[in-house]
Amino acid sequence: MRGGRSLLILLVVALGLGAYIYFVESERDPAGTDRREKVFAGLDRNDITELTIRASGADQATALRRTDGDWTVVEPVQTTADASAVDAILSSLETLELERVIEEAPGNLEPFGLEPADVEVSFRTSDGASRTLWLGSTTPTSSGLYARTSDSPRLLLLPIYHRSTFNRTTFDLRNRRVLELAQATVDEVVLEPSRGPAVTLTRVDGTWRLAQPIDTRADAASADSLVSRLSAAQMTSIVHEGDEPTPADLRSWGLDRPRLTITARTGSATATLAIGAERDGSSVYARDLARPIVFTIDQTLFSDLNKSADDLRVRDIFAFSAFSARRLEVARDAATYVWEKKAGEGDDSSTRWTQVQPDERDVNQTTMTDLLNALSTLRAERFVAQAPASGSRVEVAVQSGSAEAPQDERATLVRAGDSAYAIRPGEPGAAVIPAADFDAVVSHLESLTAAAESDTDSPDEGQ
Repeated sequence: MRGGRSLLILLVVALGLGAYIYFVESERDPAGTDRREKVFAGLDRNDITELTIRASGADQATALRRTDGDWTVVEPVQTTADASAVDAILSSLETLELERVIEEAPGNLEPFGLEPADVEVSFRTSDGASRTLWLGSTTPTSSGLYARTSDSPRLLLLPIYHRSTFNRTTFDLRNRRVLELAQATVDEVVLEPSRGPAVTLTRVDGTWRLAQPIDTRADAASADSLVSRLSAAQMTSIVHEGDEPTPADLRSWGLDRPRLTITARTGSATATLAIGAERDGSSVYARDLARPIVFTIDQTLFSDLNKSADDLRVRDIFAFSAFSARRLEVARDAATYVWEKKAGEGDDSSTRWTQVQPDERDVNQTTMTDLLNALSTLRAERFVAQAPASGSRVEVAVQSGSAEAPQDERATLVRAGDSAYAIRPGEPGAAVIPAADFDAVVSHLESLTAAAESDTDSPDEGQ
């Protein structure tokens, strides 16, 4: 009986709990438990027209103003603002929620780092109203941040991460871009090192080309990377601003005779960056010649921009791939061989490589693919003024792409002693290629043209 009575009691408790959940909890706002009070109720970030921030330890506040949608730093300097930094602050002010209220009317704010405050953020809205947020010290467990506002005397607790959002110096809030460039619009870049020839890159119809000191193809990825680094470059500190720097100052920064001067042109507009001496192991002095400002940039930026013509040349000897090739012609030792990719006959929709010169016959498809891969992956290690006049030579002509828009490429491969070279017609000098890669081309070529390879391939041996 006792066990039955216990079971009955548990059943009554369960039914009571179920009734509570149904009649009480179902009436509660589902989002009510997660909803937190906004610190600035009713604030719309788009209504904020002025912003003043005094960062921790700063003697002077930074004042910003919005005009026609654009933010400008007006004190202590006048310059354009960093749009992303300002946007993060505006967004945080609009959405700022408090963790909880510590005290409704605290008598002494000093223990909370609010008398005086560590960080002060003031803003004015389009209706003329001004409001202020003061940030103090962190809680003993560093899990929260004490704060108060001009709206009420309450002592608030905010999430700790908001400190980094609002604690911004003038340097943090200003536009720190080295040059005002849009990467997509740059059509010429001139690199003038203190030693060595100037290098000019030009872009015509979306294609980069070297114009000096040599006229040749430029590597698109290398050129785009250089322009991208230049257009996105950021200052790491401000050294001088206001008046034009004196000649003595420029000498002290290594900017009287810059190690590298870079001029970027977009149509008729130009922007020029001069890079001087090292400041320390991680930064170098630099200046935008259009402004009376000297700053530092990261040391790696100088390395990324200080490129020679050889650094920017196309290093791939051929642009085709084994898949895109349609016709291959190779001349070696007074013999010329020509192969073409042909479609199957009848119901056979596959394509196969066939030798068409000096005689027509089937070839080993795997060996053919090996030869094409060996040719298509040839890459320059460096460049020289010219290749040796003597040595073993292989003349290569490749046609790739579609029949309607074929792409023709030619190169002469030369093996002289322990070195190998590739020469492209119409391009200056010669590329030095790995000798082992030259030997691989010759080995595949000899396998393909050997008399023993004249037998027909098996049906499943193709590409």
